[in-house]
Amino acid sequence: MTRAFHRYSLFTLAVGVVLIWWGAAVTTEDVGLAVPDWPLCYGKINPEGWYKVPALLLEHGHRWIATTIGFLVLGMYYWQFAKFRPGLIEGVGIVLCCAGFLKLIEMKVLGVAAFIAILGFAWLILKWYSQRWPLLRGLTTLALLLVVLQAAFGGLRVLKMSDPLGVTHGTLGQVFYCLLVFIAFASSRTWTEGRLVLSPKAAAQARFWTLTLFLCVFGQLVLGASLRHTQRTHLAASDILTTKGQWLPPTSPPDVFLLFAHKYWGFFVALLIIFVAVRARVWLITLPRMRLAATLLMFLPTVQVALGIFVILTGKSFWVTNFHVLNGLALIALSSLLVATFWGDRLTRGEEVEE
Repeated sequence: MTRAFHRYSLFTLAVGVVLIWWGAAVTTEDVGLAVPDWPLCYGKINPEGWYKVPALLLEHGHRWIATTIGFLVLGMYYWQFAKFRPGLIEGVGIVLCCAGFLKLIEMKVLGVAAFIAILGFAWLILKWYSQRWPLLRGLTTLALLLVVLQAAFGGLRVLKMSDPLGVTHGTLGQVFYCLLVFIAFASSRTWTEGRLVLSPKAAAQARFWTLTLFLCVFGQLVLGASLRHTQRTHLAASDILTTKGQWLPPTSPPDVFLLFAHKYWGFFVALLIIFVAVRARVWLITLPRMRLAATLLMFLPTVQVALGIFVILTGKSFWVTNFHVLNGLALIALSSLLVATFWGDRLTRGEEVEE
């Protein structure tokens, strides 16, 4: 059953890649508001001939793929829920609460919805701690709450036509994907059978650098999402090394400085990724399967920088821009995988050795 769940989680990851690519296409083509209502599309579940209209195919198709992910995560939740003496109240109640939360979002009763969201996450923390849930039980419950929250941000993005909500939706989507990566990893044989053998000093260094790396990549993700939602049709500048002809542009106008920050923070993060990846290959000597993640991280930053340059040179070409987003997804997903590896209790508990 564990292997079956692992394969199920890998399938969910694959669908997640399609979802993020599709969402990137929606933003690249600037059709995020092609449908004025939510969760319906022009008042219908499926307007006639919607798949023949490019804008509707992207926006409404994105909603259908997101719905698929939602049901896949619901399946993950119930799979783990059923293994540990499930209670009927929780099993039915959490779905009803999630549905009610989304209905409140549709009705724009945001104060009550926010209160319910806070209660939901507080309930998760208390139950996880008090009942000492197994890791997958907690992670799948968290994934269910996050996918509902992500749907809410997507709906609010449409209902309120807000760029900040679009940035939040795009950023949370990739963080949610990292959670799916963690679930797949935690159900793998590497997690259950593998062991890290590190000295206390090396373990501390590995945890510090991988967490630092993830936070830096996340910061670049926020900059990139802000850039994509505020400069949809064209970038504020088309030069590569300078920005609008300046090495350090002023903070006003903000669009020029945002582009500058994304370019040069991205270059710094690329160097940091390579540095951490090289060291991670040494730290992961006893986990050969995980060394592949570190090896990929050594090469993907160069690809990402090259794609970023071509985004500028091609004036935001559709395919180049979307592959830039997907490669960025790979970077943050692999970075999160390293964090899970070095911070995972199962891998490190009792396995550190003295120098």
